[in-house]
Amino acid sequence: MLEAVAHGEVPPFATSALRADLRARINWICQTLRIAAALWITWGAVLAAINWSDKAQVLQNYGRAFSVDLSDVSAARYAAASALVVVSWTTGAVVALCIWRLASTYLAGRVFTVDAAIWLRRTAIAGMFTVIVNVLARVGATSILTGQLVPISPFRFYYILPQNLLHLIFAVFVFALGHIFKAAAEMAEDHAQIV
Repeated sequence: MLEAVAHGEVPPFATSALRADLRARINWICQTLRIAAALWITWGAVLAAINWSDKAQVLQNYGRAFSVDLSDVSAARYAAASALVVVSWTTGAVVALCIWRLASTYLAGRVFTVDAAIWLRRTAIAGMFTVIVNVLARVGATSILTGQLVPISPFRFYYILPQNLLHLIFAVFVFALGHIFKAAAEMAEDHAQIV
């Protein structure tokens, strides 16, 4: 049974009338999750592109926040800071992809399976990684633009924001759910093999 799930095949219990009813009940929420994930990552990309395309405005904002003159920032330094923003966005794209794959797994009828639990855990790990990369990218971009390693802002908590902690807590919670669901799915498969 594990081999069938690993190869993407739907196990026999997933084709039962009860499973079809479950798929019908969760279809709307899975589709909503997939659309929301695609919208979120697209929205983030568009906002980043708009914001970082205006070099003068970005440098003015950073200069004001860190009380430094950034008028002499070279194109290479600006490009390096922008690259960190792209890296940060890319890790977010991995989260969106994992959410899409998890919802697709559910839509395929593999809801209470090891496969689904693994995608849940992958989503959580990608989320935790994204939070860390986001904070490090913020530190790196600011350091590159100001020419100081981890400059201190008058807004002391510029690098680690409250929403970073919230996102981390949520990702850890999703990881815990994935771990619980995986253990339950493995137990159910072992029980099904015995019966």
